[in-house]
Amino acid sequence: MLVLEFLLGLVLTVVAMPTVIKKLKQSKEQAVIRVLGPDHQAKAGTPSLGGAVFGIVTLAIVFFLPSTYENSHSLTTVLALAVGFGSYGVIGAVDDILKLVRHADDGFAFKPKLFAQTVSALVVMLLLWAMHVPAAINLPVVGVVELGFFYIIFLWFWLVGWSNATNLTDGLDGLLTGLSLIAYGTYTLMAIRVENWAMVSFNVVLIGALVGFLLFNKPKAKIFMGDTGSLALGAGLAVESIQLHAVISLLIIGLVFVIETLSVIIQTISYHFFKVRVFPMAPIHHSFEKFGWSEWQIDIVFWLFGLLCAAISLWIF
Repeated sequence: MLVLEFLLGLVLTVVAMPTVIKKLKQSKEQAVIRVLGPDHQAKAGTPSLGGAVFGIVTLAIVFFLPSTYENSHSLTTVLALAVGFGSYGVIGAVDDILKLVRHADDGFAFKPKLFAQTVSALVVMLLLWAMHVPAAINLPVVGVVELGFFYIIFLWFWLVGWSNATNLTDGLDGLLTGLSLIAYGTYTLMAIRVENWAMVSFNVVLIGALVGFLLFNKPKAKIFMGDTGSLALGAGLAVESIQLHAVISLLIIGLVFVIETLSVIIQTISYHFFKVRVFPMAPIHHSFEKFGWSEWQIDIVFWLFGLLCAAISLWIF
């Protein structure tokens, strides 16, 4: 069954993508390349919203195949994942569409975007509560730490934080797609260990869809995933780390995302207060471009580092 789910995700994405690319190009509503940063003007005219394709394919297959939710617990597991993944994808889609319509690199305003992310996080929290997920986090060495009311704040921070971390990482062709394959592949193995077959099914379908998307997103990309895909992927990983009672594992599995985010924070603070740039450019993958690395070289090095982090996480958890 898992092989069928993977193939369905792969084939449907591969079949749908050329039509989507063609329609987006005909609409002339294409990605706007930021003026600030590396010279990516050659990518101008590349359509975005590719994340909508692998997102819709994943959710459609997951809910079409009844084996994914054989009982109420697995149904709630899938719902929490689907709401986290899907709602943040919708938020990203609104952002992408606004950028395209306005022909600008600014879409969703900060406050309404944060409000939408917060509402989505609250819905996910309710579903996790229905699953009787304890209001605690399991820390290596320390053990289980009860958070009580602060668990709500933690969940909000976790969902919003990781969705934005993956969003910051999505700056080069294929980079986030490859890292997401590694991260979701790792959580699939962890889900198999604890026999969470609903999560396994969700991930296998998504992995198949991401492999299909990578065929069109690898350098030189024919389509970008946009915020639609990057926000959804980060939120999905956050939800899975919570459902597996291994939130800290995501800090290791997603260490590339953490480094990318920290590079932006450090750069912003250092320039704002001291007018000094710590990195040639942030997020840090753009610094490697400044050093003369090609997108393929950056992708491969970051993917290999992501694989190492995933292996360490599996060993620890």
